[in-house]
Amino acid sequence: MMHDLNPVLEGPVRAAGGLWRRMGSLLPAVLVSVVMAAGLAPGAVQAQAQGTTANPGQRDVIEQRSVNQSAYGRELEGRAVGARGDMRRPVDIARERRMAQTAATAAGTGCDVTEAAVLGQTIEGGHKIFEVVCNAQPGYIIIASEPPQAHGCVAQAGYAVTARAADPNADVGLQCSLPGNLDTVQVIAGYGREAGVQCEVDQAVATAIDIYEIGCSGRDGWVIEKRDSAWLTTPCWQLSLKTDQTCLYSSREEAAAEWRVLVAGSSVAACVPADVFWMGDNAQRGSFYEIRCASGEGVIVRFKDGATQQTYSCNDAQQVFRRPCTLTTAAAPAAAPAGGRP
Repeated sequence: MMHDLNPVLEGPVRAAGGLWRRMGSLLPAVLVSVVMAAGLAPGAVQAQAQGTTANPGQRDVIEQRSVNQSAYGRELEGRAVGARGDMRRPVDIARERRMAQTAATAAGTGCDVTEAAVLGQTIEGGHKIFEVVCNAQPGYIIIASEPPQAHGCVAQAGYAVTARAADPNADVGLQCSLPGNLDTVQVIAGYGREAGVQCEVDQAVATAIDIYEIGCSGRDGWVIEKRDSAWLTTPCWQLSLKTDQTCLYSSREEAAAEWRVLVAGSSVAACVPADVFWMGDNAQRGSFYEIRCASGEGVIVRFKDGATQQTYSCNDAQQVFRRPCTLTTAAAPAAAPAGGRP
């Protein structure tokens, strides 16, 4: 007997609010950038994070060593990028490292500081701002306020990538620049290995809090999310089908090449997918996709645990799912239901 799955299919509404949170969710991790770009006072930062408006007329609250601040700025420019060497005295290097370690420890980062640089200070309160390189973990920008605030270099770099993708001239605020903090791709590639992603990583970026995109050389990439102590993984081809989002580092052609996994080893293995539509998910039964084959036929597959578990002819779509196939009206002859409930 074929059962009606329509009441238990969970469609796009579920996906839009699930795994793939927007870049706006990264706000708590990039308050340094928000402060720099918007000129918010420390008391106004929390207000903006909660969606309220800061009081007008507030002045800049970060005094940053930048290239347009005479000798003070030129000093940072020289040492931050390593182009002119570190012009600090050894006693100052040691003192700044001790101060940075104290702030990093108080912020709960667990960072064993191997290198530190003072980036500037807040105007209100005069709290020093450090960039720190950590032993065996990614670095941070730390505001030595009370309590201290730590902002990961990987998240900061991700904010810059997404902001500049929307506006090449975007002000992305403070960014990590010490050499030990620059290779964020390798950091995220390490997260990918922990998550079980197996590919040659050539690009990677943080897209939200604990969410990362991984670009793979010559193939479709992944989105990974850290939840508690576990990693959730989503291939980019599924992301583009289930949401209105796309991966930055995977092309449509790379995603489409992965569609063959939907028919591999099934009764419709001869189908070359030309278009795919996600119908919805069922918590116990998996995901349901409609496929238009290059030959013109249509088929529906139930996909779970990385493989197709069952196939359906588009001739049966109305009866089984209470909806017809939308990509084609022609049914694939070899796609008869395998029996039992969907």
